[in-house]
Amino acid sequence: MSEWKPRGREVVIGDVPWLARMTDKARAKADGTIGEYIYPCPMDQRLLSASGISAEDFLDIATKNKTDDDVVEAFKEKSGRSDWSDFSI
Repeated sequence: MSEWKPRGREVVIGDVPWLARMTDKARAKADGTIGEYIYPCPMDQRLLSASGISAEDFLDIATKNKTDDDVVEAFKEKSGRSDWSDFSI
């Protein structure tokens, strides 16, 4: 059995860098399988700060929305921001 890993930092969903990886880590934290990874790590905190969403609120978004499309929609709605072209990791 291999160790769980979140998606790579280069994976982009909904035109939001880092969101896929942060989603994976938030879900793993919620279900107790995060292992050595950290949620929210400094990069997670950077994206959360830019979005105006707390780590706890994003944990709720990640666990209540089962598909990437649903996470993206909820994330963008909560952040009030649809264009993330100026955000980079």
